[in-house]
Amino acid sequence: MLQPAFLESLELWTIDVRFRARGSIPVVQEDVEGRSQALAVIDYDDRAAETMGLGRWPWNRRVHADLIEWLHAAGAKTVVPDLLFEIAARDADEDRRLVTAVRDAGNVILPFIFTPVSEARADASLARVLGRHALPAASRGDGALPGISDAVPLMPGLADAALDLGHIWRAVDRDGVLRRLPLLVASDRELAPGLGLVAALRHAGADPAAMRLVRGRGIRVTMRGGERLIPLDDRGRTWINWAGPWATRFPHYTYSWLAEQRRTSDGPALRARFAGRTVVLANLTRGSGDQGPTPLESDFPLSEVHLHVASMVLTGQFIRNASSAEAAALTAVPVILVTLAGLAGGPALILSVWAATVAGTAGVVQLAFTRGVVPPAIPLTLALGLTLALVLVARLLVIDRERRRFEAALGACLPARTVEQVRRSPGRAPELLAARRRELTVLFADVAGFSTFCQRVDPLEVQRVLREYLGAMTGAIRDHGGTLDKYMGDGILAFFGDAEPDGGGDAIEEERVRRHAANAVRAGAAMQRALGALNARWRAQGRVEHRIRVGINTGVVTVGNLGTQALWDYTVIGHEVNKAQRLEGAATAGGLLVARRTYALARAAGAITRNVDASTKSLKGLGESDDLYALVPDDVA
Repeated sequence: MLQPAFLESLELWTIDVRFRARGSIPVVQEDVEGRSQALAVIDYDDRAAETMGLGRWPWNRRVHADLIEWLHAAGAKTVVPDLLFEIAARDADEDRRLVTAVRDAGNVILPFIFTPVSEARADASLARVLGRHALPAASRGDGALPGISDAVPLMPGLADAALDLGHIWRAVDRDGVLRRLPLLVASDRELAPGLGLVAALRHAGADPAAMRLVRGRGIRVTMRGGERLIPLDDRGRTWINWAGPWATRFPHYTYSWLAEQRRTSDGPALRARFAGRTVVLANLTRGSGDQGPTPLESDFPLSEVHLHVASMVLTGQFIRNASSAEAAALTAVPVILVTLAGLAGGPALILSVWAATVAGTAGVVQLAFTRGVVPPAIPLTLALGLTLALVLVARLLVIDRERRRFEAALGACLPARTVEQVRRSPGRAPELLAARRRELTVLFADVAGFSTFCQRVDPLEVQRVLREYLGAMTGAIRDHGGTLDKYMGDGILAFFGDAEPDGGGDAIEEERVRRHAANAVRAGAAMQRALGALNARWRAQGRVEHRIRVGINTGVVTVGNLGTQALWDYTVIGHEVNKAQRLEGAATAGGLLVARRTYALARAAGAITRNVDASTKSLKGLGESDDLYALVPDDVA
């Protein structure tokens, strides 16, 4: 893991979380209680020291010799003392007794220790310690192994008497937790296996010398059932696939219990507990200090690690780092999903997809771990966090900015409700803007004598007046819920009532028409008042004052996008629209002229404060009409 120290510590912490979330895994030859019938531990304990008069550690080596002889007689497949015998005892007979017992048993695998160095600095001490047990250093591929320096020899005669030797160097991580082991270490010319690895091979009847090292990939071993590749990382380490908490997956027997059973009932039933098994001898006496943190426990007696390694090798349940391609794919898929969410929707969708992606990715990471693959969690988390930040920023700076511009453009010609529906469902825009017939209230406004004004003044003044006038009129229309259709020079077309959904029954429709007719009348009056305020300002500036005519009509019109693909035009057409325009032309400058239905609806809604007599006017192209009502702003509430 090429990461800064603090990120590597976080990554290793996630490994521990994954182990705890996964729980226990099967062990070799598991019984109904979930314990291995192939591997076992005998724990030297304080009770034995007290009741058998053995004193403080180290005990008399005759004790170990006697136990090795008994286990051999009981039919143990191999005996693996996790004990160091590098210093000769004061009583030479103790050593002779132990060497004899190891030689006669022929199934004892002993540990040795060394000073770890880089492979380039390894010395020749391994050959002196292992002798015939050293493995040839032939290998292929690229990748380093831990190197051996100053290997410590066992007491005279013991290495030659042993079946095999294995190292017990535990390469803990930065945080002191034991997660990985170098199953092979190298000297200048030879290799030495770890104690757990050689115990597994001997249990399976395989020759450790037949192992083949593929640097950077793994160790090829041939066992019953075929060849297996034990994965190694580029530093020659293997993840320990912890089968479960201490003493839960492998049977433990205290030495005091075994000694008592041997005194009282040393028969076939007792010996059957160890027949055919690989048995580790562990020192659990007070002050042994052979304990440390693992992913599953903070105070784990480390002699059991050899059984976890052996079970892992015998069952083929290895853990390997994800390949570069696997890590890239696992990173790319969620990043692409979050990016697509950024293209498809706003922050709410992005955050929802991101949260779902994080949860899904965590599930995939854990699933991969249960299947023996370790994807890098922290780089993946950082990639997802960075993707979220970049997508949100890009959304804000680019996509949302353009969308707001588009919505602002739509808002200039569509009701706010329609704009919101288009924003939520862009694909429904054609449906939402489809032409339909509906009863609306239409408003036309026009500046009296504006063509003559334009001929007399500078074009820049015309532009300035139109901007101020149209801005004020548009505000009045939108303040009263109107939809601005278009500007026609100094003329304005707006309509009211399209901002609410269709349906609901006749009574609801009639209420909608009444309310919006009243709003249109109020908007017309507000336009006249707004122009009065503009005239006061223009007068103070020495500029020309203006007056407008407003015509308002209510009736059934065709409304919708009546333009083309090249130019949208959300507008209204029909006879009632023409009539509204004719009303504007017949209106008195400074006042409003409304049709009968508009007047009745607005009066019923309280928008018109007094009864107004109907008047007769000639409407261009429509003839005379005697059902028109002329209003001034003071008539409107």
